Amino acid sequence: MKVTLIRYHDLDNTSTRLAKSLNDRQGVLPPLGLAYIASALEEVGHQVDLIDAIALCLSKEEVSERIEQFDPELVGITAMTPTFHGALEAAKIAKKNNRKTLIGGVHMSIYAEETLSYEEVDFGVVGEGEETIVELCSALEEGQDYSSIEGLCYKLDDGAIKVSGPRIVMDLTKLPMPSYHLLPMEKYSSIIGMTPVSTMMGSRGCPYQCGFCFKTPSDKKYRTRSVENIVDEIEFLIENYKIKEVMFYDDIMPRAYARDLSNEIIKRDVKIKWQTPQRVNLVNPELLKLMAKAGCHILRFGVEQGDPDMMQLVEKRTTIDQVHKSFQQANDAGIKTFAYFIIGYLGETEQTMQATIDLAKDLNPTYVMFTKAVPLPDTPLMTQSVFKGLVDPEYWRKYTLGVKQAAMPNLVPNAEKWVAHAYRSFYLRPSLIMKRLLSIRTYHDIKRHIDAFIGIVGFKMNDNALSVQKQDDKRLTSTH
Repeated sequence: MKVTLIRYHDLDNTSTRLAKSLNDRQGVLPPLGLAYIASALEEVGHQVDLIDAIALCLSKEEVSERIEQFDPELVGITAMTPTFHGALEAAKIAKKNNRKTLIGGVHMSIYAEETLSYEEVDFGVVGEGEETIVELCSALEEGQDYSSIEGLCYKLDDGAIKVSGPRIVMDLTKLPMPSYHLLPMEKYSSIIGMTPVSTMMGSRGCPYQCGFCFKTPSDKKYRTRSVENIVDEIEFLIENYKIKEVMFYDDIMPRAYARDLSNEIIKRDVKIKWQTPQRVNLVNPELLKLMAKAGCHILRFGVEQGDPDMMQLVEKRTTIDQVHKSFQQANDAGIKTFAYFIIGYLGETEQTMQATIDLAKDLNPTYVMFTKAVPLPDTPLMTQSVFKGLVDPEYWRKYTLGVKQAAMPNLVPNAEKWVAHAYRSFYLRPSLIMKRLLSIRTYHDIKRHIDAFIGIVGFKMNDNALSVQKQDDKRLTSTH
């Protein structure tokens, strides 16, 4: 059976928490989820074409032409809620070519019925899709009943919609390696990484429950691959694609996992740079030195807030003191840091937002990202925002159904302007600019710095935004 898998454009750029001027320049990374789906299908003999319309900058017409040329029986599309309408357009393209369509991704876990209400969508996958889509393709190919397939949602003959419970892949090590040969590996890059670069999934799930983070049932169950399996994949990427850096996209990397992975890389003498997300309460000096020896050169920390009370409100379950210690320990180990902060969270004031900016400057990470707080579906932040009367409880459902909606409102006044102010306050410091200029070694470094600079100054500032910045600068001058 022939299957086309698509990552399509985000048509709306809806409520992505990163400003568009930066989002456009941060680079494109491989769609690992689709690559895993592809490998599961190929392992049992199905033919797969994977269309990364974002990396290849394909138009609607070019995607349609590629579907027609490959002539698949099923077209699968990945979707998150803020990017759903892009996925829906891809489904419409597939339907013009008379294909069965399937949508997967976290969006289906919340709005399965709403998504399947569109005539362009035939099936939905809830949870992790590798096993579900394989079973569906086998059933379609053999003309068998698919009603008992776990994780599958679909339309009944009477128009009703059957919604299944989510499916979880418990043994990640048994999954075949992602189908990198179907991806345009030469097109992927990151504004903070080396090239050629690839992403990596060493684990799935996260036991923590931050207030702003949406989790499917599968996300709540933490699972890991064997470190031998992970390093096998790294060696494959080096040998076949000359990869210089691997970006782990796990939610967390616990101490034991990080230690065993580092030891395996060192044991095999694998020459690779890698980076990973991490929590400030999961590192110590000994571990960081070991990770650095194994090639870890960037740690991405979700700090979120600079005010202790706000840190409690976002349910991060870490402290400002832990933040300071972890950044200092990473610096001592020779590991660069990337700090994520949220601006405009429910309950914030100008003082707490400024405290976040001040903490960012004090930590002085190598990279920093400030994003506007957006209440995502089924998160504590969404529940609280609805309770306060700040957000329509049906906002995301209406968005899914195509009801015209204004952009998600700010939870605090001038949130976007404070994000712009945060970026300028951090990155346009003369001392930092000089440091970055002195660090330039290659053409890639030059391009990366130019892209970052254009993205930062690309924030649109009106007179009100300038006023906010001037007021804050005056206050900072008088108090420091």
